Amino acid sequence: MRIHVRPGPAAGLIEDAIADAEARGAVGRLLAGDPSAWGDHADAARDWTGWLRAPEDMRAHVPALDALVARAREDGIRHVLVLGMGGSSLSPEVTRRTFGHGAGIELRVLDSTDPVAVQDATDGVDPARCLAITASKSGTTAEPLAFLAQVGQFLDDALGDAARDRLIAITDPGTPLAERATAEGWRLALANPADVGGRFSALTLFGLVPMAFAGVPLMPLLDLAGSARMDPEPVRMGVALAALARAGRDKLTIIADPGVGSFGLWAEQLIAESLGKDGQGIIPIADEPIGDPGEYASDRVVLHVRMTGEHDADVAAIGATGIPVFVMDIRTPLDVAGLYMGLELAVAAAGAELGVNPFDQPDVQAAKEAANRALAAAGIPRDDRGEPEDIVRALDMLEQGDYLSLLCFSTPTPAGDRLMGAMRAAVRRRTRVATTAGWGPRFLHSTGQLHKGGPGSGVFVQFLGPGSPDLAIPGQDHTFGELLRAQAIGDAQALETAGRRLVRIDLGPDPHAGLQRAAAAIGAAEAP
Repeated sequence: MRIHVRPGPAAGLIEDAIADAEARGAVGRLLAGDPSAWGDHADAARDWTGWLRAPEDMRAHVPALDALVARAREDGIRHVLVLGMGGSSLSPEVTRRTFGHGAGIELRVLDSTDPVAVQDATDGVDPARCLAITASKSGTTAEPLAFLAQVGQFLDDALGDAARDRLIAITDPGTPLAERATAEGWRLALANPADVGGRFSALTLFGLVPMAFAGVPLMPLLDLAGSARMDPEPVRMGVALAALARAGRDKLTIIADPGVGSFGLWAEQLIAESLGKDGQGIIPIADEPIGDPGEYASDRVVLHVRMTGEHDADVAAIGATGIPVFVMDIRTPLDVAGLYMGLELAVAAAGAELGVNPFDQPDVQAAKEAANRALAAAGIPRDDRGEPEDIVRALDMLEQGDYLSLLCFSTPTPAGDRLMGAMRAAVRRRTRVATTAGWGPRFLHSTGQLHKGGPGSGVFVQFLGPGSPDLAIPGQDHTFGELLRAQAIGDAQALETAGRRLVRIDLGPDPHAGLQRAAAAIGAAEAP
């Protein structure tokens, strides 16, 4: 991986920031894993630097992971389901989209509590030829445990006692999930290093196990990550991004070439959750449709993840308007290892420069607690929401320097992605405002921290689908549909408590039709 910069008029600002960081020894201290690199947050950072050692430490696990995959092939395994949220699911999702099937094994990722999405996760899956990985750092995260209850029942019904041999756990040492997996005799319980936060875990067991099943050669991957680990350029890029954010360019637009197009999903979480706190942050703009260069305002910076060169002309045209462009240049999909390590270094450096702790997530808990209160109520109330056409109210709230976020608690679908993309393009054409979009509850463990703890420049549109046909959660007294609605209510309450501008919309019985109505209201043309 190579990093190069086309700074435009911001050249002096970037050069001064990097020179200052070098003079303070900040770049060298961070590369050395010295907690003092994070200033006032040194004591907190001391417990969270395991990700820097991952390219070396994970080598010892590779023979066991190769054996795990070899045994799965001998057993005729055809599907591997990853049950997780946030840092436990996003790098596996990038793996699924980037590397496809590994030697006949299909990787599937379940990170939605929408009842239809949960049911679809096992559609066409032969339980006798399936493994399920429950991935949770704490071992207590509500969504993966709900997924485990459902998938575990699916396996139990078909296999009886043999179902335990179809389960794998990845978690921190000594968690309730680790204890359960050992007590019940699961196929494997893997202990991930406790000093690695979830969003920094792509190059640890949370990311490597799915990669192994996808046929990714792990030793070459770790070699590439190790090379990036010693490169000061990502650290300098993080210093520059922080300086640009302080100067008002805090919307980091990620444009990723085909072949690594899903990388933005993972990058979005890393940037948002690490830096969006204490009223500041860098807003990652991932998967936004590319538009006319004149639509991009002066609050933008572009990060081009370049492999095929397909977006070179678009990026050059945007850069020609004076927007700074950073390019992370790779040659093959395997170089995603360098992207992971490189961006982790950059984000950690940006946190140090902004004076925030990049390793905590203080505002995530508020939405969880509000969701739990909603679940504890007698049934889930149908809270007040507007019609799809009310999206125009959100556009009326926008001011210069804001961003608009579309938050959809419904069944994730490619058609829904296209509609939200169309809406994002329409908003940018009309207002030059940057946009984000996410499916709930995935984004609660990703951009949710930024939404509540970052700058107050966000305007939020929350969509809610019907959550039907509903699906019971085995062993629990609420359904997946009720859980999804409670999470939406909890997120809305947390946003309102944080003083955020929010428009809430009920999509009605046909969520796709509801999204179409919202798109039409703002003049968005649905992509084919």
